[in-house]
Amino acid sequence: MMCKKGLMNMSRNKLGLLLLFALVAMVVSSGQARADTTYVNVDLIPTGTLTGTAFGSGLANHSGIFVFVGGTSIVGATDAAGNYTIIGVPYGTYTLTFSHAGFLDQTVAGVTVSTAGEVVNVPAVTLAPDAATEAALFADAMRLYTNDHFDEAITALRGLWSSDPNGPWAAVSLYRVGLAFGGLNQPDSAIAYLTQFITTYPTDSLLPNAYYWRGVYKDGLLDYAGALADFQYIVTNHPSSSVAGRAQYRVGRVYEELNDPANAIAAYLAVETNYPGSPDVAAAIFNAGWLYYTSDQYTAAITQFDKLLTSHPATQEARKASYYKGMSYYNQNNFTQAIIEFSNSISTYPDGEKVADAWYYRAHCKYYLESYTYAQAKADYQYIITNFPNSDKVAHARYYLASCEYNQGNYLTAVSLYQAYIAAEPNNDWVANAYARIARAYYNAGDYTNALNAYVYYYTNYPDEKDAGDAHYWAGRCWEKLNGTTNNPDAHAEYCTVITQYPNCSKYSSALARRDLVGPASCP
Repeated sequence: MMCKKGLMNMSRNKLGLLLLFALVAMVVSSGQARADTTYVNVDLIPTGTLTGTAFGSGLANHSGIFVFVGGTSIVGATDAAGNYTIIGVPYGTYTLTFSHAGFLDQTVAGVTVSTAGEVVNVPAVTLAPDAATEAALFADAMRLYTNDHFDEAITALRGLWSSDPNGPWAAVSLYRVGLAFGGLNQPDSAIAYLTQFITTYPTDSLLPNAYYWRGVYKDGLLDYAGALADFQYIVTNHPSSSVAGRAQYRVGRVYEELNDPANAIAAYLAVETNYPGSPDVAAAIFNAGWLYYTSDQYTAAITQFDKLLTSHPATQEARKASYYKGMSYYNQNNFTQAIIEFSNSISTYPDGEKVADAWYYRAHCKYYLESYTYAQAKADYQYIITNFPNSDKVAHARYYLASCEYNQGNYLTAVSLYQAYIAAEPNNDWVANAYARIARAYYNAGDYTNALNAYVYYYTNYPDEKDAGDAHYWAGRCWEKLNGTTNNPDAHAEYCTVITQYPNCSKYSSALARRDLVGPASCP
């Protein structure tokens, strides 16, 4: 863009050139009529073009930056990309001044146009915002950040930081650039910028936060040693910072990932002791209890779960703790107390993620305790099947529902329920057991034909199961029931199979005795 009002700052050589032009014009015109007038064409002054880029730090649209050509009335302006071109600039050396409302002016000296038509490339400039504009630009950048527009936020924040690295918003801008890269799931870049922040601003109040998030991103990259160092730095050097409790918790998490439960438990207990107000304290208490539980230290686990249920009963961790407290008693074979804990879990957290499991193991406790009946256990198993059809405990609940009937002597009902379990769960891990139970139920009901068929099916299809030898023995007993004891080759063959193929079978001795009753005292 160009505005031109006349000749300015003309050198002596240029003035002489113009006088020469005027003299020639006078000579040429001397032979013409006196009425003719000769004019000097001032547009013949040689000019060049200035071009370049100018940016406003933190701006997305760089239009409207004015470029003043010093000593002239010529003014250019940038487009949205920050580009400008000024034509018709006379020979000379100039100082350019760049100006935009809300930004500090910047100058570029020694810009020279020396030949006609010359295009001069001016060095790029970036205007720094003034204090009020800088604050407004930071607010705009943070709006982009909080709305997850991380790419745009990074551009704006980096511009603010680079334009005034010692300014009031520089440190926080660089810190947020690191977090924005984390939001873009670019942990390497996040770590790089947080490291730059830590190095550049070692006394800034955000330093512990930078260490914390750098540790988080290192942990995500499986750099456990690096993550542990960052978290421990905070706990050691900034124990009163807002992220110290979280860092202590993360120390425990890293030790878990390193398969070091002892140090993990110590770290979690330190969160309880030193940072009871940490947002991670409930998770720390539960994790310590869980590590005790998985290492069979059930008494210590119960202590942790009790703390959680007492101090943080409304948390998700408490919902799980109520169940695992019951499981801790269950694994100690204290079924009576386990029933109490499972019942508390069911009533206190009826929508908890472990509620179906609590029903299942409460039913188990009733199944094993003589102070309860199989009918009571069966009611709990049926409740699971009816109300939690998608639970992974449904299959085994079906199996135990049949076993309750079996233990009550309702053998044919048990057979029907075992068959229903197999039909519903054909790939479950207890299907083989169910076939063995079906055979035994038929035998106990006196239906030896169906019992024989069931035993033959079992040992044919599951020859490597632990009860396969027993199945051969009971098949022999079925043959005896059907054809008598004397001279019974079918029974003899079954007993010999037990003796020759299953010497560790629980019925080995019984098979030896029965073999000699039904046939020769030897096996083929």
